[in-house]
Amino acid sequence: MATLAALRSIRRHPFSTASISALATTAAYATLVERETVYREAQYNAGTENDQQFSSSFLFRKVAATEGTGNSIDGKNKFNLETVDGVTHIERRPTADTAPSPPPALPRKYDANAIAEYWSARPVTVARRLADITTELSPLLWAYVRDFKLANLLQGDEPRSREEILALQHVHAANLRAALTRLGPAFVKMGQQLSIRPDLVPPAALAELQKLCDSVEPVPDETAMQVLRQELGCRSQSELEDKFTGLHRVAAASLGQVYQATIKDTGEVVAIKIQRPDMMEQLSLDLFLLQTYGRTVDAICEVLTEQIPYHENFLESFAMGSYMELDYENEAAHQLRFKEEFEKRRCKVKIPKVFEEYTTRRVICTEWIDGMKLVDAPREEIRRLIPVGVELFLTQLLDIGAFHADAHPANLYVTNEGQLCLLDFGLCAEIDERSRHAMTSAIVNLLSGNFNSLIASDAKELGFLPEDMDVTELKPILTKILTEGLLESGSNLHERKRKLMDISNELNEVFFRYPFSVPPFFALITRGLGLLEGIALSGDPDFDIFRASLPYAKKRAIAVFGSNVLAPSRFMKLQRRPTIEG
Repeated sequence: MATLAALRSIRRHPFSTASISALATTAAYATLVERETVYREAQYNAGTENDQQFSSSFLFRKVAATEGTGNSIDGKNKFNLETVDGVTHIERRPTADTAPSPPPALPRKYDANAIAEYWSARPVTVARRLADITTELSPLLWAYVRDFKLANLLQGDEPRSREEILALQHVHAANLRAALTRLGPAFVKMGQQLSIRPDLVPPAALAELQKLCDSVEPVPDETAMQVLRQELGCRSQSELEDKFTGLHRVAAASLGQVYQATIKDTGEVVAIKIQRPDMMEQLSLDLFLLQTYGRTVDAICEVLTEQIPYHENFLESFAMGSYMELDYENEAAHQLRFKEEFEKRRCKVKIPKVFEEYTTRRVICTEWIDGMKLVDAPREEIRRLIPVGVELFLTQLLDIGAFHADAHPANLYVTNEGQLCLLDFGLCAEIDERSRHAMTSAIVNLLSGNFNSLIASDAKELGFLPEDMDVTELKPILTKILTEGLLESGSNLHERKRKLMDISNELNEVFFRYPFSVPPFFALITRGLGLLEGIALSGDPDFDIFRASLPYAKKRAIAVFGSNVLAPSRFMKLQRRPTIEG
């Protein structure tokens, strides 16, 4: 009876049945693909571990067969011959074509194709990760809509008190922080960016999200010590204690944990950052999903708009920088380079010393810095140091050709001597000389109001528009966007959002009618500048990034192009606006 009922159901709902069948087939296939990958890994690892033992056994059998039977074994022959009790046994020799091939592995340096190959062979794990993300974030999104959107419509004339709203904001922020922490390093970094945007996030939520910068749930100290011993080649904890004294944890971040210690031989106080276990797998999976999202958006935009596909390349720049954060030797090289470059230019910034003898791929040892986070400093101190920070950022961007792209609150310190200090050089990016000159020209033309050159030349040079494009129609639209959406709104994103809403038709026209794209390295530029801007706004709500950029932009433009590039009337107009000191 049950079988007949099932058959009748299939006849009545053929499409539903086909969909269920397709889903079941897809799930079964994905499971088989992942099981095969796991089996290949096990076979390959077992083969590698037993290779020496197998070779010795094979040699013994070869000699025994030759001596016992008088058979000569040709080195070019693909078979072993062995006679036992008058019976000849034939066995195929292990050769390159019969040895197990290595399964896809995660690369040490960022390689999008290698990462895609690794995770494409693990579709079940990828699906579980998507399910985890959806499970964590969907309830938060619904709760936000329920408490802050629908509630306002349903309550009518009885709005909630300010205390109730603040309490709700705190609860939502705590839930968001917990969810981002559970989801791992990529999502923690998103929370870190939100944590320094007082113009985007309510004050009640900022303190909660700022815990993501250095108060992430730590792994047990013994786990971290095991990584440290392994990386430094110490066979026991006592060997480690021969190198360091007073080793204790002081912070836990998204990728690693920081310990303070004293080098036993020299007495120098150091900070030792130790990477969490399995970070490469966790981060690479989220970056793979991010790249997949970028490809999907590009495919949709290519059909519906005239845009040149750029989302995948844009996100790849961020993914590459984030992945390279896992290589602490790379971070140490960045730190040494920036220390040398800043000292050469006599910049007012402190870069900690690196102890290379105690630095490996998963451990970095640097000079300990006494001080406080810039974001926790008095407002007067923030006002004093932010212009220094802006000049440092522009120096990196327009002069050095490499920039620190992870300047969140835990990485920007004020030393006890009142000097700005940059920490954590894991996320950095390179900019070639041509792009540096184009950006210098673009900033000068933007601040001087020379939109003709900005659109016709700089935008093409930087890759926002194709080289051969006629920009006659586009100039008036972009001029309005740049003037009203950026220059006239300053850095207050509430005002900027209102201005951009007013010119939304022009924005839609740019993105849908013209082949507009965003250069890949701008992902990290906007991230780094946005983080610095957010800290500035916490000390000065009227902070304007364009005014703050003006002094160094003028100096750099003169150095590159000569003094005749400046338009004095426009620059003087900008300078007459209230300064951050005023």
